[in-house]
Amino acid sequence: MNAQDIKEYIYNNNKVKYILIELNMHHIKLHRTNKTYYSCGMPDGDNINSTIIYLNEYLNVVAYTRDIKDRYGNSDIIALICFIKKIYFSQALNWICKKLGLDYYKDTTIELPKSLQITKMLLSMTISNQDTENEKIKPINEKVLTYYKNYVNDLFKKDGIDYITQQYFEVGYDDQTDRITIPIRDELGTLVGVKGRLLKKDIDKEEQKYIYLEPCAKTKICYGLNLSLQFIQEKQEAIIVEAEKSVMKLWQQGIFNCVAIGGHDLSKIQVEKITRLAVKEVILCYDEDVARLENNKIDLTYYKEEINKFIPQQNISIMVDINKSILS
Repeated sequence: MNAQDIKEYIYNNNKVKYILIELNMHHIKLHRTNKTYYSCGMPDGDNINSTIIYLNEYLNVVAYTRDIKDRYGNSDIIALICFIKKIYFSQALNWICKKLGLDYYKDTTIELPKSLQITKMLLSMTISNQDTENEKIKPINEKVLTYYKNYVNDLFKKDGIDYITQQYFEVGYDDQTDRITIPIRDELGTLVGVKGRLLKKDIDKEEQKYIYLEPCAKTKICYGLNLSLQFIQEKQEAIIVEAEKSVMKLWQQGIFNCVAIGGHDLSKIQVEKITRLAVKEVILCYDEDVARLENNKIDLTYYKEEINKFIPQQNISIMVDINKSILS
């Protein structure tokens, strides 16, 4: 479920007061005026009217004594939860779902009236399909991992990922396809895919180096975020790499504030998840061949396009191995 779906559910089912009670807000009072709203006080505050929650589908919040705005400038009930609970955006959505008995991973479209389904369908047609909007993150039963061998491998070890790091990232082996297995988890730690890497150094032209043994909505995943979130927030810096292996390599070197996007083309959802980390700096660290011209120079236009996917308030840096002398 996305943020707007959840807010609409709260509004349509009159659950605002319940959420405020669960947040330990005090002196919760409903005001029936032209703009119906709740007033209340912060859990640790004395002002009984410090916070206003407007009853509309956006559930806008005005907090007079606190700055609860997220990186996008939103000040709504989700931003309020993030502020009070001191949790990440996705964790706040999941918190709401648990409180209301909803399934965080369920698509709510099928529950909407037909008229609203048609409206949402028409709206989605105006959005670029580069982010594969129809692709949904779907939880996978943890038992799937028991189908694979709990083996580490020397291929990764020779590439700078020792056995302990491989075990930490749950690297395994599929003897049916002769592939190294890499479980993919979302930011909540839920298993949502399994990637397979052919267990051989030199790959023939007709062979696929990587495939998904268990399908995954890869454009909606920031690999490693479930593990790196605390380190990213502590350092106020997020390093964005391409491959899952790069995350493992950085962890091997003691660099924990990193995630992988499974390529060098940030999707809208990945940009949103990275932006909502609310860090001071995001560093894009793509592979050395990205945007490299025939004269061996780097096409900065490509990187400018990646930067422009973010909001202006987000500070973005680029790290490029210009002379191909670092990554070796």
